[in-house]
Amino acid sequence: MKSTKAFYQKGFSLVEVMIAVLVLGVGILAVSKLQGSLIKSGAGANERSTAASLVQRKADDLRRFIHITTSDATVPNIWSDTITSPLSVAYNHIASNEGGLIANGLITVGNIEYGLEWAVKNYYYSGTDAKATTTPSAASFPSFKMAHIKATWESASSINNVVSFDTIIEAYKPSSTALDTSPTTGGSGPIIPYDPQQQPDVVPITLNVDGTKKETTKPLPDLSRKGFSTLVKFETVSYNTSLDTVRREEFQTLVCRCSGGSTNRSQIYGITTWDDTDEKIIDITTTRDIDITKTNVDDGGGESQNPLCFTCCKDGDTLSGDFKVCRTKRVDGVLRLFDPWKMVAFNVIPATYFNDANGKTGMTSTLQGDNISLYSNYTTSLIRNVLAENVDASAFNSYTTVDGSFINNTSLFTNGIIDHTSFDQNNGGTIQARAVYLDFPPDGIYTRIENQTTLYTAATVPLDRIPFYEVNMTELAGWVPNPGNYTSTFTGTYTDEHTDSNCSNTKNCVTDEILDDAGDYSRGEFNAKKVESVIVKSNIFTGSDGVIDRDITPGNVATESSASLTVN
Repeated sequence: MKSTKAFYQKGFSLVEVMIAVLVLGVGILAVSKLQGSLIKSGAGANERSTAASLVQRKADDLRRFIHITTSDATVPNIWSDTITSPLSVAYNHIASNEGGLIANGLITVGNIEYGLEWAVKNYYYSGTDAKATTTPSAASFPSFKMAHIKATWESASSINNVVSFDTIIEAYKPSSTALDTSPTTGGSGPIIPYDPQQQPDVVPITLNVDGTKKETTKPLPDLSRKGFSTLVKFETVSYNTSLDTVRREEFQTLVCRCSGGSTNRSQIYGITTWDDTDEKIIDITTTRDIDITKTNVDDGGGESQNPLCFTCCKDGDTLSGDFKVCRTKRVDGVLRLFDPWKMVAFNVIPATYFNDANGKTGMTSTLQGDNISLYSNYTTSLIRNVLAENVDASAFNSYTTVDGSFINNTSLFTNGIIDHTSFDQNNGGTIQARAVYLDFPPDGIYTRIENQTTLYTAATVPLDRIPFYEVNMTELAGWVPNPGNYTSTFTGTYTDEHTDSNCSNTKNCVTDEILDDAGDYSRGEFNAKKVESVIVKSNIFTGSDGVIDRDITPGNVATESSASLTVN
């Protein structure tokens, strides 16, 4: 019997297809709506980020003032005068919708207009508890300002289109004022290893019996000349026998030509004081009211001077001439004005005395160490003697003696074996000019450590408590180019001794190159070409303390050091 089978066609019905299309359509609609929300949300976030950036820029703009008040006629008011320089911004320009270089109003970024505005409240310290209030006090300007800065905009992508910041703008940083109760020197820093430099240019001075030493970190100070200005930079480091840095000091000394009127201002400057807690000297800042004249930079139609001259002329102490010398020291990361340098010793010494690298006959590393110890003992003994002779700041300020006895004292300069003043005709050498500077130490340095009641004296005080500095000044001193032509004193002025002369092959002479922008300062090189005895002389002005290359005051006093050299 033959059987038959039924055949059926399989597939989707129209109803099923319509349901699937409906589900897919709902999904696509949801995804498209989500995408639109994401785009809108992203645009809103970008707008808020832009608004926050504008507000932060304005906060930074208000803090970038360079002056406190505009009593100085040379400082234009940005809101009434033409902006001539970013330096024209002052603290007392800051008010509601005023101050800084970014004006209030509409600022367009992309296709969005942002409205920038700010409100400022002035606060003054008054009362015995130094509470800050908005009531004006006797202060000539507010102690700080509270600024509420906001940016607004209109956009379909977001609502509540406002971003605002509140910020405090200090007239001075708190650590520079008497209102701050925290230590002005900060906490103790990390232990920093120090690599002692090589002789003969850097000479370590032994401070204490524990082996602590002090030296200028660079063989020669960094010199830069720009227009009428000269900038001299160097550091000193005290380090222990483990070669850990105990104290680091950075100095920048600037000479600038200044002109203009006078003003009276409250000046921030640095001082060295005694820390009873840690029993050591530290650097802090303080303030003083001072009359200052010649507060403008005077380039005299020539090359512009160093930019630091703006601060030097504005805040530097008044001098009788056209130039100001500003000694600055880094305190808490900021260069602060310090009292002028005071030189107490100036000596010229052949470089072979500190190093046997030139192959001096008979010189050994042992003798080199002995010589360095002799010079170190000379320096520390001199410091103690000056302290003993000047028991108060008044006596020290009037002290004018500059010692130059080292090379002439045979018990100090020679160990009886090597004559460092003798040069071979076929070999030259380097003559150094070395100076010692001293600051009058603060009260407290003679206090003994805990449980020791007897005070130290000038003869026994540890010298790490005394702010003194031994520096190689060869590049800044004036030298006699041809010792054979001079018998006693310098001729002409100090700067005339910088002659840019070239030593010939037939005479003994010491080089004396002029300072130039290229930094070619080849000075103190002794050329021994003729068998004879000569006198090498070096000269430096004590009025500018030798740290700048200029006679800055009329009738300035110069000190001179010489060495009798023999050419064999």
